Amino acid sequence: MGPVAGMRLLNLQCSSGNEALSWAALGATVTGVDISEVAIDIAREQAAAAGLDATFIASDVYDLPAELQSQTFDRAYSSAGITCWLPDLAEWARIIARTLRPGGKFVLDEHHPIWEVVSVRADGAAVTGDYFGRGRPSPPRPFDPQRAVHVGAEPVALDSITFIWPLGDVITALANAGMRIQQVTERHAAEMYASNAEAASWLPAAYLIMATKD
Repeated sequence: MGPVAGMRLLNLQCSSGNEALSWAALGATVTGVDISEVAIDIAREQAAAAGLDATFIASDVYDLPAELQSQTFDRAYSSAGITCWLPDLAEWARIIARTLRPGGKFVLDEHHPIWEVVSVRADGAAVTGDYFGRGRPSPPRPFDPQRAVHVGAEPVALDSITFIWPLGDVITALANAGMRIQQVTERHAAEMYASNAEAASWLPAAYLIMATKD
Protein backbone atom coordinates (compact mmCIF):
# COMPACT_ATOMS: atom_id res chain seq x y z
CA MET A 1 0.00 0.00 0.00
CA GLY A 2 2.92 2.32 0.67
CA PRO A 3 2.78 5.17 3.18
CA VAL A 4 -0.83 6.20 3.92
CA ALA A 5 -0.34 9.15 6.30
CA GLY A 6 -2.42 12.07 5.08
CA MET A 7 -4.21 10.00 2.45
CA ARG A 8 -7.95 9.38 2.10
CA LEU A 9 -8.62 5.65 2.29
CA LEU A 10 -11.85 3.72 1.62
CA ASN A 11 -12.28 0.25 3.15
CA LEU A 12 -15.23 -1.42 1.39
CA GLN A 13 -16.88 -4.42 3.08
CA CYS A 14 -14.94 -3.50 6.21
CA SER A 15 -16.81 -5.80 8.64
CA SER A 16 -16.30 -4.51 12.21
CA GLY A 17 -13.55 -2.13 11.20
CA ASN A 18 -10.33 -3.63 12.59
CA GLU A 19 -8.32 -3.15 9.41
CA ALA A 20 -9.84 0.27 8.70
CA LEU A 21 -8.75 1.38 12.15
CA SER A 22 -5.23 0.03 11.57
CA TRP A 23 -4.98 2.37 8.56
CA ALA A 24 -6.32 5.24 10.67
CA ALA A 25 -3.62 4.51 13.27
CA LEU A 26 -1.05 4.95 10.49
CA GLY A 27 -2.38 8.42 9.72
CA ALA A 28 -4.92 7.83 6.93
CA THR A 29 -8.31 9.54 6.87
CA VAL A 30 -10.46 6.42 6.75
CA THR A 31 -14.02 5.66 5.66
CA GLY A 32 -15.27 2.10 6.21
CA VAL A 33 -18.40 0.66 4.59
CA ASP A 34 -20.24 -2.56 5.36
CA ILE A 35 -23.76 -3.85 4.74
CA SER A 36 -24.12 -5.00 8.37
CA GLU A 37 -25.43 -2.33 10.74
CA VAL A 38 -24.30 -4.51 13.65
CA ALA A 39 -20.72 -4.61 12.33
CA ILE A 40 -20.73 -0.85 11.72
CA ASP A 41 -21.94 -0.20 15.28
CA ILE A 42 -19.03 -2.29 16.57
CA ALA A 43 -16.61 -0.40 14.31
CA ARG A 44 -17.81 2.95 15.65
CA GLU A 45 -17.49 1.72 19.24
CA GLN A 46 -13.94 0.49 18.58
CA ALA A 47 -12.97 3.79 16.93
CA ALA A 48 -14.23 5.73 19.94
CA ALA A 49 -12.50 3.38 22.40
CA ALA A 50 -9.19 3.69 20.51
CA GLY A 51 -9.49 7.44 20.06
CA LEU A 52 -9.17 7.12 16.29
CA ASP A 53 -10.85 9.38 13.74
CA ALA A 54 -12.67 7.17 11.25
CA THR A 55 -16.06 7.30 9.54
CA PHE A 56 -18.16 4.13 9.28
CA ILE A 57 -21.21 3.83 7.03
CA ALA A 58 -23.77 1.01 6.87
CA SER A 59 -24.48 0.49 3.17
CA ASP A 60 -24.73 -2.11 0.42
CA VAL A 61 -21.57 -1.79 -1.67
CA TYR A 62 -23.81 -1.68 -4.78
CA ASP A 63 -25.84 1.23 -3.39
CA LEU A 64 -23.38 3.63 -1.80
CA PRO A 65 -24.94 6.85 -0.45
CA ALA A 66 -24.76 9.89 -2.72
CA GLU A 67 -22.42 11.77 -0.40
CA LEU A 68 -19.91 8.93 -0.67
CA GLN A 69 -20.29 8.55 -4.44
CA SER A 70 -19.36 12.21 -4.87
CA GLN A 71 -15.99 11.69 -3.17
CA THR A 72 -12.76 10.20 -4.46
CA PHE A 73 -10.04 8.45 -2.48
CA ASP A 74 -6.28 7.96 -2.73
CA ARG A 75 -6.49 4.32 -1.66
CA ALA A 76 -9.17 1.62 -1.52
CA TYR A 77 -8.84 -1.68 0.29
CA SER A 78 -10.85 -4.88 0.84
CA SER A 79 -9.91 -8.20 2.38
CA ALA A 80 -10.71 -11.71 3.49
CA GLY A 81 -13.96 -13.11 2.22
CA ILE A 82 -15.54 -10.31 0.21
CA THR A 83 -15.89 -11.51 -3.39
CA CYS A 84 -18.01 -14.48 -2.27
CA TRP A 85 -20.81 -12.01 -1.41
CA LEU A 86 -20.79 -10.30 -4.84
CA PRO A 87 -23.43 -11.33 -7.39
CA ASP A 88 -22.09 -8.85 -9.99
CA LEU A 89 -18.30 -8.74 -10.20
CA ALA A 90 -18.13 -6.28 -13.11
CA GLU A 91 -20.26 -3.66 -11.33
CA TRP A 92 -18.21 -4.10 -8.14
CA ALA A 93 -15.01 -3.39 -10.12
CA ARG A 94 -16.59 -0.28 -11.70
CA ILE A 95 -17.53 0.97 -8.22
CA ILE A 96 -13.93 0.51 -7.07
CA ALA A 97 -12.67 2.49 -10.05
CA ARG A 98 -15.22 5.29 -9.53
CA THR A 99 -14.19 5.74 -5.89
CA LEU A 100 -10.51 6.32 -6.74
CA ARG A 101 -8.85 9.49 -7.99
CA PRO A 102 -6.67 9.10 -11.11
CA GLY A 103 -3.51 7.35 -9.94
CA GLY A 104 -5.28 5.99 -6.85
CA LYS A 105 -4.44 2.45 -5.74
CA PHE A 106 -6.68 -0.52 -4.86
CA VAL A 107 -5.46 -3.49 -2.81
CA LEU A 108 -7.50 -6.71 -2.48
CA ASP A 109 -6.29 -9.40 -0.06
CA GLU A 110 -8.67 -12.31 -0.49
CA HIS A 111 -9.38 -16.01 0.03
CA HIS A 112 -8.30 -18.01 -3.01
CA PRO A 113 -11.18 -19.59 -4.97
CA ILE A 114 -9.34 -22.91 -4.78
CA TRP A 115 -9.74 -22.76 -0.99
CA GLU A 116 -13.42 -21.98 -1.51
CA VAL A 117 -14.02 -25.18 -3.49
CA VAL A 118 -11.60 -27.72 -1.96
CA SER A 119 -12.24 -29.13 1.50
CA VAL A 120 -9.11 -30.73 2.97
CA ARG A 121 -9.32 -33.34 5.72
CA ALA A 122 -6.72 -35.47 7.42
CA ASP A 123 -7.55 -38.38 5.08
CA GLY A 124 -7.56 -36.42 1.83
CA ALA A 125 -9.34 -33.70 -0.10
CA ALA A 126 -12.77 -33.33 -1.68
CA VAL A 127 -14.06 -30.85 -4.23
CA THR A 128 -17.14 -29.25 -2.66
CA GLY A 129 -17.87 -26.38 -5.05
CA ASP A 130 -17.73 -25.25 -8.69
CA TYR A 131 -14.60 -23.19 -9.38
CA PHE A 132 -16.33 -21.72 -12.44
CA GLY A 133 -19.57 -20.99 -10.61
CA ARG A 134 -19.28 -17.24 -11.27
CA GLY A 135 -22.59 -15.39 -10.90
CA ARG A 136 -24.54 -18.53 -10.05
CA PRO A 137 -25.31 -18.86 -6.33
CA SER A 138 -23.39 -21.76 -4.81
CA PRO A 139 -25.47 -24.68 -3.53
CA PRO A 140 -25.21 -25.51 0.17
CA ARG A 141 -22.01 -27.41 0.96
CA PRO A 142 -21.29 -29.94 3.70
CA PHE A 143 -20.50 -28.30 7.03
CA ASP A 144 -16.79 -27.48 7.22
CA PRO A 145 -15.57 -26.08 10.56
CA GLN A 146 -12.60 -24.42 8.81
CA ARG A 147 -15.02 -22.15 6.93
CA ALA A 148 -17.66 -21.75 9.63
CA VAL A 149 -18.57 -18.65 11.57
CA HIS A 150 -17.52 -19.04 15.19
CA VAL A 151 -19.49 -18.02 18.25
CA GLY A 152 -16.85 -18.11 20.94
CA ALA A 153 -14.89 -21.31 20.31
CA GLU A 154 -17.78 -23.14 18.65
CA PRO A 155 -18.19 -23.29 14.84
CA VAL A 156 -21.77 -22.60 13.78
CA ALA A 157 -23.45 -23.67 10.55
CA LEU A 158 -25.29 -20.78 8.87
CA ASP A 159 -27.40 -20.75 5.72
CA SER A 160 -26.04 -18.18 3.28
CA ILE A 161 -25.95 -17.37 -0.43
CA THR A 162 -22.41 -17.09 -1.80
CA PHE A 163 -20.68 -16.89 -5.17
CA ILE A 164 -17.37 -18.30 -6.41
CA TRP A 165 -15.34 -16.12 -8.79
CA PRO A 166 -12.26 -17.54 -10.54
CA LEU A 167 -9.13 -15.50 -9.95
CA GLY A 168 -8.93 -14.62 -13.65
CA ASP A 169 -12.43 -13.13 -13.54
CA VAL A 170 -11.49 -10.82 -10.64
CA ILE A 171 -8.37 -9.60 -12.48
CA THR A 172 -10.28 -9.10 -15.74
CA ALA A 173 -13.14 -7.23 -14.06
CA LEU A 174 -10.71 -4.74 -12.51
CA ALA A 175 -8.84 -4.32 -15.82
CA ASN A 176 -12.08 -3.77 -17.75
CA ALA A 177 -13.05 -1.09 -15.21
CA GLY A 178 -9.93 0.92 -16.08
CA MET A 179 -7.57 -0.41 -13.44
CA ARG A 180 -3.94 -1.19 -14.32
CA ILE A 181 -2.95 -4.45 -12.63
CA GLN A 182 0.44 -4.09 -10.94
CA GLN A 183 0.73 -7.27 -8.90
CA VAL A 184 -1.02 -10.60 -8.41
CA THR A 185 0.38 -12.85 -5.70
CA GLU A 186 -0.96 -16.27 -4.70
CA ARG A 187 0.21 -17.68 -1.38
CA HIS A 188 -0.05 -20.48 1.15
CA ALA A 189 -1.79 -20.05 4.49
CA ALA A 190 -1.28 -23.17 6.59
CA GLU A 191 -3.99 -22.29 9.11
CA MET A 192 -6.62 -22.34 6.34
CA TYR A 193 -5.89 -26.03 5.65
CA ALA A 194 -5.21 -26.82 9.28
CA SER A 195 -6.25 -30.46 9.13
CA ASN A 196 -3.62 -31.41 6.56
CA ALA A 197 -0.22 -29.70 6.70
CA GLU A 198 1.02 -31.40 3.52
CA ALA A 199 -1.94 -30.17 1.49
CA ALA A 200 -1.47 -26.70 2.98
CA SER A 201 1.95 -26.56 1.33
CA TRP A 202 0.57 -27.61 -2.06
CA LEU A 203 -2.57 -25.49 -2.39
CA PRO A 204 -3.09 -21.73 -2.65
CA ALA A 205 -5.18 -20.32 0.18
CA ALA A 206 -5.13 -16.58 -0.48
CA TYR A 207 -4.19 -14.03 -3.11
CA LEU A 208 -3.34 -10.33 -3.25
CA ILE A 209 -4.04 -7.95 -6.13
CA MET A 210 -2.65 -4.43 -6.41
CA ALA A 211 -4.10 -2.19 -9.11
CA THR A 212 -3.93 1.51 -10.02
CA LYS A 213 -6.61 3.62 -11.66
CA ASP A 214 -5.26 4.94 -14.98
